[in-house]
Amino acid sequence: MAEREIAEITSEIVRRLNENTRRIKLLEQSMERVEERIGKVEESVLARLSDLKIELDKLGIKLNSISDRLKLLENEVNRINKELDKKASKAELKQLENFIDLINPITSKFVTLDQLDRILDERLAKKA
Repeated sequence: MAEREIAEITSEIVRRLNENTRRIKLLEQSMERVEERIGKVEESVLARLSDLKIELDKLGIKLNSISDRLKLLENEVNRINKELDKKASKAELKQLENFIDLINPITSKFVTLDQLDRILDERLAKKA
């Protein structure tokens, strides 16, 4: 009877050991698949990071180019503003136009000294 119990116990131990070995193999296979997937994900991430780095470098070059062009435009605007500062303003032009109209002999009526004396005498006579 003891041999039978020992045989049953041994059989149960062997069965459990085989079951545990099978489970361990399944877990190992599952772990290998997970590791493969992780490896593929890592490769994919590295490839995308490499592509992203290339795109960021291109973007940086474009930004530098735009920055340079913007600086050139700012310089040109400053140059144009300096030139505009040297030019006459509308008010100055209007003032010059009025002055020219004043001294233009064709459109202006000049008064002689005799005419001025006569007009002043007439006005003084009216007031008196």
